Amino acid sequence: MKATIELDSVRRQFDRGTVIFEEREAASCAYVIETGLVEISTDVDDERRVLATMGPGQMFGEMAALDGTERSATATAIEDTELTLIVSDQLRSRVESAEPILKLLLSVILNRFRHEQKLFRHPGNGGCESLRPDAENVVSKGAIDKIKLESDLRGALEKRELALHYQPIVSLASGNIVGFEALLRWRHAELGMIPPQSFIGLAEETALIVPIGRWVLEQACRDLVRFQAHARDGLSMSVNVSGRQFAEPAFIGEIANVLTETGIAPETLKLEITESVLMDYRSAPLRWIEQCKRLGTQIALDDFGTGFSSLSYLVRFPIDTLKIDRSFVAAMHDDSRSLKVVRMINQLAHNMDFDVVAEGIEEPEQRTALARMGCELGQGFLFSKAVHFDEAIELL
Repeated sequence: MKATIELDSVRRQFDRGTVIFEEREAASCAYVIETGLVEISTDVDDERRVLATMGPGQMFGEMAALDGTERSATATAIEDTELTLIVSDQLRSRVESAEPILKLLLSVILNRFRHEQKLFRHPGNGGCESLRPDAENVVSKGAIDKIKLESDLRGALEKRELALHYQPIVSLASGNIVGFEALLRWRHAELGMIPPQSFIGLAEETALIVPIGRWVLEQACRDLVRFQAHARDGLSMSVNVSGRQFAEPAFIGEIANVLTETGIAPETLKLEITESVLMDYRSAPLRWIEQCKRLGTQIALDDFGTGFSSLSYLVRFPIDTLKIDRSFVAAMHDDSRSLKVVRMINQLAHNMDFDVVAEGIEEPEQRTALARMGCELGQGFLFSKAVHFDEAIELL
């Protein structure tokens, strides 16, 4: 008996000879082949014709999933085959977020593809040579890899592949740990550790950052309770927040619930945002920041100096902490301009009663120079890389 096995929420395994979908069937998803071979065929005048044989790394079924029409062909596993599902909403959200010219081009491709299908099914019209074997495989490998990663990211939370690592924030004067920054890590079951820069942006593009960010906030606050139980003095927890989270109506309520459930003092939770959040009027940043402040949380402006860096932001928004970007810290001793920028940010922050955190401290000389400027706090490999909770506890 031919079988289909559901490996997880986005993976399916088909035995050899199993029909994956049939021609004229309603479409709800596309597929990417992980292992095995798939044959694409159609019926023309009651005669079965093979259009293509597809292997690992190729996508099929995306046309019908995109335009909501019936399947134009039948797909059959001709070997034991494992597939990744790409749901229609994933494809359509990509199209909707594309630039107008790209949307127009895709529309043209879809229309021409459907037209050539009709010609193919009516050989008398001279269209039998028109349909290329790879007509449905129109997505580049890079795009396929990205959308596969998105599918895997959708299941990463439920499969417990996501974890938080913690990098200590240290008093430059005493060397004592005063808090931690929660940093998201993804250990993919097959690909191993995936760099944050490879999936954080993807999560923001697809709005997956909303449920992931909610989990990060909850887990970080629960871990803060455990950190504080091991520390002599109060510790803070810094959590990165994206513009997509700010734009969610439920965001403030989620923060309030976490504070209530964990019992942490609101001022020990620091929400880190970037300048891009302040520039995005759609997320109404001033309103959300003011509401966060009313809850008692603190706001830190991350990577200061690398973006637009408008001084008006520092006046308009109730910010508590400026974080000096690691690129300036790294270049302080070799580039006099970078050193001047660090001094300027440090002095500006103190004049406005902000705390200052210098990121990316790797050398003792950097720590010494920053401390002499009056910079209170720092983080970086000199003190510790971001580590798992159990290792972070040992640092206290």
